[in-house]
Amino acid sequence: MDLINDIEIIVISRPDYFEGEAVAINRLFADGMGILHLRKPANDPARFRELLSGINPLFYSRIAIHQHHDLAGEFSIRRLHYPEKFRQSTALAVLEGQSQNGFVLSSSIHQLSQLPDLPFLDYVFYGPVFNSISKPGYKSVVDPGFRLPIRSSGPKVVAIGGITNASLETVKQMNFDGAALLGAIWAS
Repeated sequence: MDLINDIEIIVISRPDYFEGEAVAINRLFADGMGILHLRKPANDPARFRELLSGINPLFYSRIAIHQHHDLAGEFSIRRLHYPEKFRQSTALAVLEGQSQNGFVLSSSIHQLSQLPDLPFLDYVFYGPVFNSISKPGYKSVVDPGFRLPIRSSGPKVVAIGGITNASLETVKQMNFDGAALLGAIWAS
């Protein structure tokens, strides 16, 4: 993951496809983006494959895919994200096997109490930490003064929701291991 203000940064793609998207992604990687989560919930396998084909193969190792995990082998992608419902409906043996086979696994959670049950994950997204930029009306789930308990094991916890460059120091003070950016990158 990329570091800004001593906090690891992950960029999440826009949920929709747009003209010039592969070019924009390649530019972000060339400019130093560490990790991109490719999230396209519209579930269009042909467009997903087309977008991946337009991204420089040098960057595939830094892409996590949220959908179409079956394309991971075709594109040498070793990062798989399991949206919460997909993770819950996937056999534990499958997830543990992927973890043991060197895949970097992530998911989203809505309750921090779930962390001890997810040792096979490398990191989780938790939030929204602030009011969402990309989803108006999606309000913060943390109280003012929130601090994530210090953990010695389990997956890293990445803050998501309403995060901007200006709020990264606050995210760090909340003890998050990283921050995921979507609206701050793609909103214009």
